[in-house]
Amino acid sequence: MFIKKLTVIALIFLTGCQAMVYGTAADFEKISLGMTKEQVTKTLGSPVSVSADGDKGEEYLIYKRMKHAISEWPRTYSVTLRDGKVVKYGEQYEEKNTNRY
Repeated sequence: MFIKKLTVIALIFLTGCQAMVYGTAADFEKISLGMTKEQVTKTLGSPVSVSADGDKGEEYLIYKRMKHAISEWPRTYSVTLRDGKVVKYGEQYEEKNTNRY
């Protein structure tokens, strides 16, 4: 019984560490439409990747965040900028990534 309790405590602690590394999705509550890229990066930090679509004139900032402080794995969130302003942001639900890193 002691081993089970210790294992549960260890898992909660390790999961909490991931939230410290990635942050949580609550960070996105501070983002709003019309913000500039500079405001977004000041609020969320540097993205894990950046991409763009020249045909649409959009830039995509990709972030990894834990859904909650004790989530199983980090999820992908994006911020879409058009003409340097936020036009869309949130979790990428269409993600088909089965890696749990």
